[in-house]
Amino acid sequence: TDTSAAAAAAAEQAERNKLVNKLLYRSKQRGFLELDLLVGLWAEQHIPQMDTRMLQQFSMVLKQENPELFKWLTGQQQAPQEMQQNPAFQALSNHVAEQLAANSPQEAQAAGGKEWLRGWDDYNKSSSSAPGQAAGTATA
Repeated sequence: TDTSAAAAAAAEQAERNKLVNKLLYRSKQRGFLELDLLVGLWAEQHIPQMDTRMLQQFSMVLKQENPELFKWLTGQQQAPQEMQQNPAFQALSNHVAEQLAANSPQEAQAAGGKEWLRGWDDYNKSSSSAPGQAAGTATA
């Protein structure tokens, strides 16, 4: 019975390792650079210590679509109730909020629930400039 218990434990550990590797890969290879970094780096630090239930919860987070997940994590949109109640999402979301607070000046952040601007709007700052031309430079 000791041999069968050891074999069962080894099989369970092999399944866990398989799940951990799958989740790490899915965390870092989402095809959305910002999420690859936000989720992948967090996952590298936290997945090895997760129990089976938390791994399953994190798997549910990774099943979400990239644009929505990014907006939820960055506070541009409120996450659905099932994500808000997911302990893995809560931990990841808290981590992202801490990273934003520590590394992004307040004046550069959009108000909660508002989408972020994409790029600069220098063209509208000076009506005499054409797109791609710096303000105050003459056209030839």
